[in-house]
Amino acid sequence: MAQPLTFQALPSREHVLSSAENFVLYVLLEAIAQGGAGARLPLNLGVVLDRSGSMYDERRLEFVVEAVKFLVDNLNPDDKVAIVAFADKAQVLTSGAAIDKAGTKRAIDDIDLLEIGGGTQMALGMRAAIDEVRKNFAPQRLNRVLVLTDGQTYEEMACVDLVRQNPDIQFSAMGVGVEFNEKLLMRIAQDSGGKYHFIGDSTEIPSIFEDELTGLRAVSVRNGRIDLVLSQGVQIREAFRASPEIYPLGEPLVGADRRISYQVGDLEAGVPASVLVTLVLPPRKPGAVRIAQTSFHYQVPGSDEQSVAADVTIDYSLDRALTSKVNGRVMNLVDQVSIAKLQAKAEEELKAGNVDRATRLLSNAIQGTQRLGNVKATQALTGLMDQIQQTQSLQGKAAKTTLLNAQAVVRKTQMLDPKMLEELKQQQ
Repeated sequence: MAQPLTFQALPSREHVLSSAENFVLYVLLEAIAQGGAGARLPLNLGVVLDRSGSMYDERRLEFVVEAVKFLVDNLNPDDKVAIVAFADKAQVLTSGAAIDKAGTKRAIDDIDLLEIGGGTQMALGMRAAIDEVRKNFAPQRLNRVLVLTDGQTYEEMACVDLVRQNPDIQFSAMGVGVEFNEKLLMRIAQDSGGKYHFIGDSTEIPSIFEDELTGLRAVSVRNGRIDLVLSQGVQIREAFRASPEIYPLGEPLVGADRRISYQVGDLEAGVPASVLVTLVLPPRKPGAVRIAQTSFHYQVPGSDEQSVAADVTIDYSLDRALTSKVNGRVMNLVDQVSIAKLQAKAEEELKAGNVDRATRLLSNAIQGTQRLGNVKATQALTGLMDQIQQTQSLQGKAAKTTLLNAQAVVRKTQMLDPKMLEELKQQQ
């Protein structure tokens, strides 16, 4: 029987210098689900749509209607979907009962007739969608809430609390235009293992819904979790989600058992779910040493939790020629994470009024994307730097659009093609 996934723990170097104090080693923890690992999971979706006054700008509501109709047309008989609209109030347009495609389309066509105010109370919409998802909640379903908004919401922490209170539901967040709080939507998606989408052009809304549906259909492994147990003397400095998107995983909390856990959520077939950790090693005598134990815990539809383990063993050596060899795959991701950190730091400096510092950081990030051959990220960051030099800030629609686009592009892991991977293996 074919294995449902592969899991590996790859150190950036197999050999480290015995005499080095506080040697920095990167370890990539990566799981990749195989196609056909289990039966396709039926969907249980709550779709939360902003219907505030600003959604009439740039025909946003029209494209939302088109996107939801596409979603409904592509549901299977065993899928469930509830549609919720919100502004100052929230209203359930269709519940997640038996699918009535024609009725759902009529309801979404009439979304602009709802008397729910003109403000933005996203938490009300999220809560109503969660209640609908709970009605059909089942472990053998993909239980997810999709949230789309184009503005700042009242009671932002109420949205975060709803995600925290429902750890068995994933949330994907979509921001349209430039007025929404991208930090809030990123947090909603990251904390739940969902996806964050920046939609700069309203015409992209249907394709984003299509991408979400395609991703849901490709899920073959559920509830992924990476456990890392550090050996004595080994310290952890930081951890980042490395793919499919790049973002920090917060301050590492090491318990008395020296165990750290990272939730990576559901896995789509063929899409790596990776965590990159930075470890600090003490000096040791020459010889092979296990510096950490790792394991990946998961569920395949129709079965109990399973796990696969991998040790992280490196060779302490006095041979500097050996210690100079690096794993190209790991270091490529280290570079991508570093670029994302530079972009985020540049944004912080700009908000603090340090324009020169921000442009220097962006210049370093651009050099990194050029070295990696990531043309799209280079263009996005170059555009951002041009906007900063012109405006000395990120005020205005064009500048904010450029920033949001750069954030989205840099966060998206640049997947290496098979030919490049083979070349990296030969270099090791």
